[in-house]
Amino acid sequence: MSHISLYRKYRPDSFDKVIGQSHIVRTLVNQINSGNISHAYLFTGTRGTGKTTVARIFARAINCESPVNGSPCGRCETCLQLQNPGNMDILEIDAASNSTVDEIRDLREKVKYPPVSGKYKVYIIDEVHMLSQSAFNALLKTLEEPPSHVVFILATTDVHKLPQTILSRCMRFDFKLLSVGEIAGNLKRIFDDIGRKYSEEAINLIATSAEGSVRDSLSVADMCVAYCGDYIGYDDVLEVLGASDPHAVIGLAAAVIGRDVQKTLTIIDNLAGYGKNIAVLDKDVATAVRNALFIKNCSNAAEVLKLPKDIFDKLAEIASSADNDRLLYVLDSFNGLSGELRFSTQPRIMFEATAVRACCDYGTSELENRVRRLEAAIGGGATAKPVNAPQKKNERLEVVPEVLWDNCRTEIVGKEKCFTLGIAMNKYSTISAEGNVFKVTFPNEADAAIVRIFANAALIENKLATLSGEKYKLSVCVEKASADDVVSRLKNVFGDDFKITK
Repeated sequence: MSHISLYRKYRPDSFDKVIGQSHIVRTLVNQINSGNISHAYLFTGTRGTGKTTVARIFARAINCESPVNGSPCGRCETCLQLQNPGNMDILEIDAASNSTVDEIRDLREKVKYPPVSGKYKVYIIDEVHMLSQSAFNALLKTLEEPPSHVVFILATTDVHKLPQTILSRCMRFDFKLLSVGEIAGNLKRIFDDIGRKYSEEAINLIATSAEGSVRDSLSVADMCVAYCGDYIGYDDVLEVLGASDPHAVIGLAAAVIGRDVQKTLTIIDNLAGYGKNIAVLDKDVATAVRNALFIKNCSNAAEVLKLPKDIFDKLAEIASSADNDRLLYVLDSFNGLSGELRFSTQPRIMFEATAVRACCDYGTSELENRVRRLEAAIGGGATAKPVNAPQKKNERLEVVPEVLWDNCRTEIVGKEKCFTLGIAMNKYSTISAEGNVFKVTFPNEADAAIVRIFANAALIENKLATLSGEKYKLSVCVEKASADDVVSRLKNVFGDDFKITK
């Protein structure tokens, strides 16, 4: 006999075996017991949460001669006939491969024929969002007023793609993602049934990797059974999932949080050298930082995460070495990269850049620089009136040049997306405002030249006027370097032996 995968072998055949969807099961069982069967149902939710399974159970239950607690008895003549794959009373249609209007018109012609053995003829249309617009239009009238012996069950993962005219004619049920505990409990029952031993950490890792999908968890479990043999351990599951070595991942997370750029790039190079997928590595690092954040803030972290003790202890060290703000910044950096990696032709470079950026924490350092400049300006006696302070006629507001310039640069980078100009503006050495002339001095010609470009200068003057209420003429200057400065810079490049000869 050929092998049957676990998700097929352990597919529920009654409502009491369905896990995690009690709100849906209870409603359907009450309808079956009362005999109040609707003509159209819509099952929506993420893959692997039980939509098609519940639809099949419900289709057999409403035809069963003597349902047991709302589930099909499996022993009556009707149930036995419906178990035959060739029965004509429960028809499953894949909308992905039957999406044209002609196929829906053919369905409309067949619904008029009564069921062969049961009370209802049930049409289960899977992935119904794949139907074309004309097919939806053809289905609409039949769905609104079908024959009394017909029940439609529509299943989809993308409910937002369905027309409102279809949604308003169905009784909608939203299937939720299952918790890690619910999936772990189901895995334990299955492993016990097939005679496989396992560790709690391994079960929890499989359940976590499934991300709420029962079918995904059983697919991973099937691979683990084939790979591991009689005992399913934590390290074996990591190999099956293709995940990175957790100790290396934790080391990488610790290096980033500790702002150690050299160690960060070294670990990335080692992991990439083993052929680890960069997208998976990014996800693993984000998960490690998330776990550290959980450990730092939750007293029951060990019970919830169920990680091996050595891994938990290392994450606890990371949690104790950084505050919540730092952990959140690193987590946001790696978590926000997952979408971009999907379309990148150079994922490793993007990942390395993100890791180094997280090490350097540019966002915080830039804010600190601006605060220091503001403090220096205020310490020098400069003041600015509050924004809401009343202004007398013909009175000119006092302006702090450094603050106005920084606000102008923030607008240019944030709203105008002129990043090159923003970088050049940030490299000024002195700023002053004399009358209607706004004078900015740069230490080198390269940055000054970027700011001097006509379009850039016009943009800056416009922003200065908007922010201050005064029209300024921008004056860009370059510091004059003395002969000693020139020699010093040349020696830095060529060494102390450098000499100028006439």
